[in-house]
Amino acid sequence: MDGKLVTARHIWERLVKEVRTNVALRIEQTDAPNIFNVSGRGEMQIAILVEQMRREGHEVLVSRPEVIYRKDAEGNISEPIEKLFLEIPKDSMGSVLENLASRKGDITNMHHHGEQVSIEALIPMRGLIGFETDLVNQTRGMGVMSHLFHEYGPDRGEIAARKNGSLVSMEDGEATSYALNMIQERGRLMAEPGDKIYKGMIVGENARENDIPVNPCKGKKLTNMRSQGDGKGIQLEPAMKLSLERALEYISADEYVEATPKNLRLRKKILDENQRKRAQQNRLSKIEAS
Repeated sequence: MDGKLVTARHIWERLVKEVRTNVALRIEQTDAPNIFNVSGRGEMQIAILVEQMRREGHEVLVSRPEVIYRKDAEGNISEPIEKLFLEIPKDSMGSVLENLASRKGDITNMHHHGEQVSIEALIPMRGLIGFETDLVNQTRGMGVMSHLFHEYGPDRGEIAARKNGSLVSMEDGEATSYALNMIQERGRLMAEPGDKIYKGMIVGENARENDIPVNPCKGKKLTNMRSQGDGKGIQLEPAMKLSLERALEYISADEYVEATPKNLRLRKKILDENQRKRAQQNRLSKIEAS
């Protein structure tokens, strides 16, 4: 714990102070005394507020942003639809259009001018979560996007979330080079040697879809026998460091961003591995029952 303002009272008072001057934010209390709903215009606005709070000494856990649904006069659920404007290189068009289709985007207009393509599309607001990062990667930083609220429209169904699972620590301690070297074979690291690790903290991105429990604090056993690997240096890939806004887009529904004055970490909502498995089984049984 490296913050000074960590209680629910401190956080609520800070949120009340914010909405007095920030007319674009709405806050409300929930059934849980330590959980608050904060509504704003996009994840960037939420990220700015959280960044200000952590610099002031607050510690907060932030869940994945969700869109605000409405019900029409007939009781049908409708969701916010955004009008998206893209300027992308011609050679990136295929991958970008495929990405838009997976996010339930409908292309309404397209113009070719030289090596550039202008695209207009209508896309659910929840489909835009994480799209900016994909666009940067798919266009090698050459893509430009902007979007405006268009209307509330019919719910467009499920949109696939992140394709990669998480590498979740199952031990408390300090990350070691030896352990991270073995973990990096399974995916991309988010932790570095010497980092303080706790049970349930996300230390990397799995190359596959499922979550894997790992031990990043494991030390090398010392013996009086010389092994074949002795004397060889360990080469770790650079850790993936996420900005606060990128982290909010990245996390799954069962994960939190932990923002403190000194650290920005990702963690599971349920820290204990066995409790997570039980909760997942309960969710699956409820889905099957319904």
